[in-house]
Amino acid sequence: MLTTLTAPDSNGDGPAGDRQDVPDRLREAAGEIKEELGSALEAARSQLVSLRRDIADVRAAVEELRPRPDATAETAATEVSAEHSALLKTTARVSSASLLCHRDIWEFITAHAGRHPHFRVPPQVADEGDERIRAALSGRSLIALLISLHSTKHTASDGDGDRELATTLYERIEESLTGLTPSGKPVTITLDDRTAPAPNTLTAESGTEAGGKPENTGTPPASTEQDADPGEEAGPATA
Repeated sequence: MLTTLTAPDSNGDGPAGDRQDVPDRLREAAGEIKEELGSALEAARSQLVSLRRDIADVRAAVEELRPRPDATAETAATEVSAEHSALLKTTARVSSASLLCHRDIWEFITAHAGRHPHFRVPPQVADEGDERIRAALSGRSLIALLISLHSTKHTASDGDGDRELATTLYERIEESLTGLTPSGKPVTITLDDRTAPAPNTLTAESGTEAGGKPENTGTPPASTEQDADPGEEAGPATA
């Protein structure tokens, strides 16, 4: 544009002729700029279309390289038995359940059920001692937990521990939800099995003390003499 405006007049008319030609020169310069912008815009559009095609090709290549889940495991995970569905309906009737377990079990629960949209981590987890915790789970969170455990039971590998843990937790929750009534005590799910105390064989068998001596019961021994006939009176002593 500057070149067009500052170029000398080809007719050589002088300053007056230059002033008259300014509008024409401006229109000519504006037309050239418009053409250049149109060409640049068309080139940018062409590059954008080519870039979109390259992105689509990259996505397709990534999808082909991404490992596909096992079809058998996916089918097993989506299958829901009538018993499992009935258990979920029963769980929906629970307002709140108290869960007592070890901290490691709680970590396993939150790692698996925490990704489910129905699971809610309780705001407080009480310390019960001996590395145990007590958490209050809503019925909705229990449903999420049961769904996650059910899926893990069918998708986890044998012997890695996840299937065994999921099965045990699932069965224990199922046992705790049997016999629900509108009134009664809150549901308590306990995972704290312990060994039974050893029986006290010393007191259970013969009642003898240690060392084989008879146990002193505090009762005097019975008399070994034969009782006299109650009808006889004691006579005078004979010389």
